[in-house]
Amino acid sequence: MNCIEIIQVIKDIALAGAAITTAIVAYQGLKSWRRELEGKAEFEIARALVLATYKLRDSLKLVRSPWIHGHEFPDDYPLNMSERTPDIEAKAFAHIYTNRWKPVVEALQNFDVQSLEGEALWGSASRDKTNEMRQCARNLQVSIEAFIHNKAENNEDFKSNKEFKKSIEADVWGTESEDNKLTQQINAAVENLEKELRPYLKRS
Repeated sequence: MNCIEIIQVIKDIALAGAAITTAIVAYQGLKSWRRELEGKAEFEIARALVLATYKLRDSLKLVRSPWIHGHEFPDDYPLNMSERTPDIEAKAFAHIYTNRWKPVVEALQNFDVQSLEGEALWGSASRDKTNEMRQCARNLQVSIEAFIHNKAENNEDFKSNKEFKKSIEADVWGTESEDNKLTQQINAAVENLEKELRPYLKRS
């Protein structure tokens, strides 16, 4: 092999090495870009889910406000207490809580959309945490239904079971007390979701 041939071989090897190096760098760059893209997607979904969680929490808090403004009652609600029959009372409170529940419906719809996005990325662990929050909303809905039914029955449901009365009213009229079971369940559900999502929120 003469000098020219040797130089050509060296040149070919150098070109091949450069091509391999370029391919490796490109592959590493693609992997880095993909990780960055995935991290950004996880951050955006985690952020949307935690905001949806806060919105749902706040809408549940508004429903549970013990203070009922006069304008929340139906227009035909009697001012004279003697004219308020059990049926009128039940319909009045059904009217109040139906209107209060509307923001919860909107918050739940958004929460469900974001929950599905999270489940698609993170699987059952995410679903379990969002189900805790969803169950809190369901528990409140059931208690409101029991509260209204008691009104229709002229308070007979509560008269016959004082513990039942205490439990339902604690759910419907929310307080921040440590003794309020539903409040603590909601706070725990929010905290569990925050813990689940916090690692993804730190990747921004």
